[in-house]
Amino acid sequence: MADVRVNGKRIPPLQSIDTLSALMTKLESIAQRNNSSVTALCINNSSIDLDNPEFLRLKLENEDTVDAKLDTAEQLSYESLQVALDMAGLLVFDLKVVTLKLWDSEKNYEKSLETLLNDCNLFLSLGARPIYLLNKDPEKIEPEAQTFLKQLDAIAYHVEDATLLAVHGHAKDACYVLVGMVKPAIERWIGMSAKFAQILEINTVSNELLIS
Repeated sequence: MADVRVNGKRIPPLQSIDTLSALMTKLESIAQRNNSSVTALCINNSSIDLDNPEFLRLKLENEDTVDAKLDTAEQLSYESLQVALDMAGLLVFDLKVVTLKLWDSEKNYEKSLETLLNDCNLFLSLGARPIYLLNKDPEKIEPEAQTFLKQLDAIAYHVEDATLLAVHGHAKDACYVLVGMVKPAIERWIGMSAKFAQILEINTVSNELLIS
């Protein structure tokens, strides 16, 4: 029998299933009862593409280890916000690197600026993602949550402004925007995150599942 675990917990009723197709059917049934979805599946530490039907033909052997991850929209939203907070710290580091290169008139600042822009785009996507995962209308959520989202817009605007200044040869002005506007905007966003999570009720999430 394969060793099947869901969210890190061994589930005895699933051990006797010998095909991935049957296992997925059972997992999706469990997910439905828990108002969640199957978000990841690994067999022997190898990730399975859930969108590829060919994998459903796989036979499960006794020595196989299967790890499945089920998440609710609230769990995914919580995780997205946590990653965004980690990205915020990375952004502060990125902008410091760019600022030093621009201030010293280094010619190879473009690569560092590109890294900042790429990280910023990912950060903005992650920061706003909970609203869409939870099907919230940005215009109808509480004012404090709206302010949190508007802070993302402010960060994006200031980064764009700094980028335009840099590429047009106004290096010192770009530095002032990065340090004087972008960095404080990120810090304000971080400070608002706990309240945002509380408003969306994703500040406390549980991965306990109803199996039976």
